[in-house]
Amino acid sequence: MRAFGRPVAWGGLALAIMGGTTIVLGQNRGEPGDLGSLAALTSEVRELRVAVQQLAQTQSQTQALGVYLSVQQSRVLQVSSQLDSARKDLDTAARQSNELASKLADLDEQLPRVSDPAERNAIQGASREMKREHALMNAQEQQARSRELELSQALQAEESRWSALITRLEALTQR
Repeated sequence: MRAFGRPVAWGGLALAIMGGTTIVLGQNRGEPGDLGSLAALTSEVRELRVAVQQLAQTQSQTQALGVYLSVQQSRVLQVSSQLDSARKDLDTAARQSNELASKLADLDEQLPRVSDPAERNAIQGASREMKREHALMNAQEQQARSRELELSQALQAEESRWSALITRLEALTQR
């Protein structure tokens, strides 16, 4: 049986080698279904890379817009604070101007009733001084009104920029 066992063993070995070679050659050649799967996988990897790149770009833009929004919020708050201060200054100037106008009217009302020349000259002198002060106060009030108007327009512009940035951020996040 030994004599017969050797040729059988060599024959089995030869059959195994030939079968393995056939399988390996079949894998290297690739079947049409395998090539389609590989092409689909390659295409999907490319699409995934594009999606990751778009996500990274969107994320960068979102972060930049976040920084811009923070800066713009500071600008809006700063201009708003300046506008509040200007409005207080305007209110103060208007109140002082009205007080001077009232005092001036009182002096002008007293003048016809005074017959003493010295007292009359004193009232006329005080009236002239108050008219000067009133003119100065009116000029300050006008400046305060101009400043308030400028700051009001600046606040509108800053708020408009703020809204534009928010719109851009919303558009970016809805992609």
